[in-house]
Amino acid sequence: MTQPRSEESARRRRTRGQLLDRSLPRSRDPARVAATLVGVQAQDLVAAGLSIRARTDGMVFGDVERAVTDPASHPLVLTWTLRGTRHLHPAADVRWLLSMVGSRFARPGARQEQLGIAGDAGDRAVGVLAHALAGGDTPTRREVADLLARHGVDPSSRAPIHVIRRAALEGILCVLPGPGGDERQERYVSLDRWVPDGTAVAGGGVPQLVRRYLAAYGPATPADLIAWSGLAPRIVATSWREVSDNDELVEVRLANGSAWSLAGSASSDPDPAPTRMLGGFDTLVLGYADRSLHVRPDHARAVNAGGGMIKPVVVTDGLVVATWKLRRGRRNTGFEVTSLPGRSPDTDTDTDADTSDEVDDIKRFLGLS
Repeated sequence: MTQPRSEESARRRRTRGQLLDRSLPRSRDPARVAATLVGVQAQDLVAAGLSIRARTDGMVFGDVERAVTDPASHPLVLTWTLRGTRHLHPAADVRWLLSMVGSRFARPGARQEQLGIAGDAGDRAVGVLAHALAGGDTPTRREVADLLARHGVDPSSRAPIHVIRRAALEGILCVLPGPGGDERQERYVSLDRWVPDGTAVAGGGVPQLVRRYLAAYGPATPADLIAWSGLAPRIVATSWREVSDNDELVEVRLANGSAWSLAGSASSDPDPAPTRMLGGFDTLVLGYADRSLHVRPDHARAVNAGGGMIKPVVVTDGLVVATWKLRRGRRNTGFEVTSLPGRSPDTDTDTDADTSDEVDDIKRFLGLS
């Protein structure tokens, strides 16, 4: 079955799926957000926290930190998964996701060859780190570098963090972030100790990933799923076809081609989504190969100037209308909101008014007010 949809309708369905819609009940559970989005990119933990803030009510950044570091519960786990980058995931999803993407990104390449940690040398380095973690150690990044230096790994290069990343992708470790997300103070812990096998309840392989992706990001395409996950195109094509052949997908006809939603998803269009200030690397931007429903093509360079850096953005009804920056000084903190090119003065004024409540809430969330 094919359904014609306007770009506005498709964009609103995506913002609802990604918990940015007014009509949805909002909670104080960061793990619920990470589960719904199938992961929150956390290259920068503060940015990840800000993306969670926009989808919850009443939380503070300390709630996100505790969800990752609390030794008694830690419902969130920080590790490398999708696209080979760091994400926050519910503990139940970590091993499931690593089973699909871990080996693809753990495989040593040209950079590891250059650093001298490919082949047997890399295997030995990962084994040394795994042995230390199995013994109960929770070393810092510096301590890992010192440990590996005794086994021939150059501690002054990027080699140690590449070994850490490979060990994470192989399911050996996960990350305990430092205070405020400070990478210099983060520690690494055995994944087997932190997330015992019995915690891993998600499953279903790549077909289930197709379903969960479309539940949050649809309507979308196989190319979008490939870009978001980093999975090989042939693997996505096979699993997408399996889900489609089971009559679980509905084709949505958009102006620039077809996309797909899960069959049985709500048929009525959501109301306009409110203005939100999202953290850098937010999934609303990163979740697609074709970002044009959320970022106008003439605004793409303003949001992503290169190098994979996605700026914090302001979205209104799911459309990026501005970028923003937090400037912290010794005496005061300021927010710089930059409307995107081509927007009218009246629209700029509206954006300023709409972001004032968001600025106040970000200050509250980060403990700046």
